[in-house]
Amino acid sequence: MRGRTGKSAAVRFVRYRPVPATRGALALEPAAAPVRPPGLRLVRPEDGVEAEVRSVADAAVRLVVDILAGTRPAHQLSLVAVPTVCRELLHHTTARKHSAPTLRPTRIVPPKVLSNRLQRPAPTVAESVAVVVVAGRVHALALRLEHTRGRWRCTALETTAP
Repeated sequence: MRGRTGKSAAVRFVRYRPVPATRGALALEPAAAPVRPPGLRLVRPEDGVEAEVRSVADAAVRLVVDILAGTRPAHQLSLVAVPTVCRELLHHTTARKHSAPTLRPTRIVPPKVLSNRLQRPAPTVAESVAVVVVAGRVHALALRLEHTRGRWRCTALETTAP
C-alpha cells in the first residue's frame, strides 16, 4: 500500500468511478448475471464423499434409534445395512417384545439423537458414534460403515440400549 498514514488495515477506501451513460429512462442499468461455463459448480468442503458418508451415517443412526424405540419396523434398516445386521436387530427387537408383559401401561417417550460423531479410519471405512435417548434413557450407539459395490452400508452395530 502506498502512502500509508497509520490508518487501520480493516478500512479500505475505493475511488469513485462515474457510471457510463445508460440507454433509456432508467438511471441504473441492470447488472448482467455472471456467466459460468456449463458443468461447473461451486464445491464446498462438505460436498463429495464426506457429505455422502455423513448423510448415510446420520440416516442409519436415526433408523436404529427408531427401531430400538419400537417406532419403526426393523426391516426398514435394510436400506442402509447388510442383511446380517438387519437379522440381528430384528431378532433383538422381537425377543424383547415377547419378554414378560408389563402390568401397567408405559409412557412412550420419542427417541432422540443427542450427538453424532464420524471418523474415517480408512478410505472405504467410516465409524459413527452417537449418544441417543431411547425410552427416556441415554445410551451409546456405534456403527461401522463400509463402502462396497458403490454404496455405504452398515456392517456392524453396537449399542448399550436393551
